[in-house]
Amino acid sequence: MRYFDENLIANSRPHGEWWDQLGVSRDYFHHVEDHFASFQANASAILPRDAWLELDTITTRVMRDDGGQVFMSDLMALAKPVNIGTMAHLTRVASDTNNPVHRSLSGQVPVAMDKTIYDYRGTVVPIFADGYGREWREWNTLRSANFDALADDQEGALDKINRNMADYALDGDATIKFQGYTAYGLRNSPLTKLINLGSAAGGANIDLTTATSDELEAFFVGPFGAMLDANLITEAVNLYISPDIARAWDKSYSNAAGFKDGTIREFIARNRRIKKIEVTWKLTGNQFFGFVPNARYVRPLIGMAVNTTAMTRLNPTDNYQFLVMGAMGIEVRGDYNGKSGVFASTVIN
Repeated sequence: MRYFDENLIANSRPHGEWWDQLGVSRDYFHHVEDHFASFQANASAILPRDAWLELDTITTRVMRDDGGQVFMSDLMALAKPVNIGTMAHLTRVASDTNNPVHRSLSGQVPVAMDKTIYDYRGTVVPIFADGYGREWREWNTLRSANFDALADDQEGALDKINRNMADYALDGDATIKFQGYTAYGLRNSPLTKLINLGSAAGGANIDLTTATSDELEAFFVGPFGAMLDANLITEAVNLYISPDIARAWDKSYSNAAGFKDGTIREFIARNRRIKKIEVTWKLTGNQFFGFVPNARYVRPLIGMAVNTTAMTRLNPTDNYQFLVMGAMGIEVRGDYNGKSGVFASTVIN
């Protein structure tokens, strides 16, 4: 997941401004805490100023844990920062000109003036938020242990947001809409190319967890390659598979007793259309998806990097509460004719 770091702050003005605001909020929080600390009776109820250093370190560590991070880290390399005020980010697509080219010796053949036609598409950028807190009197006993408990709370909250954002990246949230635009994910965007693995007409009729080596080769050379060709994709793609598929592909490509050179996965990875194959536990059974790792085809829109803010306490007996939040949309990009570089499996029998 995208979190605040020096590179993001230095290269993104919107996030640099948000980081400054976050710093002001934290400074004010500590100003109030210092005021409470001036009363000796309440000194034990003050959050140590060094807490921010440890909490931010935990943010980095947890955001790199598993839970969809395999594909999220690849997506974040393509991310575009947008202003937090952006509810829906619009992109413009252009058609080709339609008039034919006329050939003649005189060059006097009348030619109608042509022009490019434009269309606009929108990507919703929702906010993801969670929180945690501790009762103020916990600071009166086992202060160091309580600080560790807060760190554990932080880790748990970030892990939940991490996984929730990964779920959203895959399937969006159909309940979130803004001015006619729906919050889609990678697998259900109208621009995503679905490959039917089922037995219905036109389906590949294949289970990647049980298919033989020859059947797998026929699938990737046939329906899979044809889908990429139909979308004019020349770049190699990232392919993300379920653990069930991965276990099946760990088998030797050859089942012959005297020939075991390489696994099925290694053989498939040699296909010129595939850049890499990764396993994610966000998928199960006969599921896969993928994309061209190029911002021309897909990119997260980051309205706010994931961050932690302390809620200012107004009274010494108020509890400690922390807000963890970030804003992200997933933009699947296609051309005027709907060709794109994002794909996913489906099963229709």
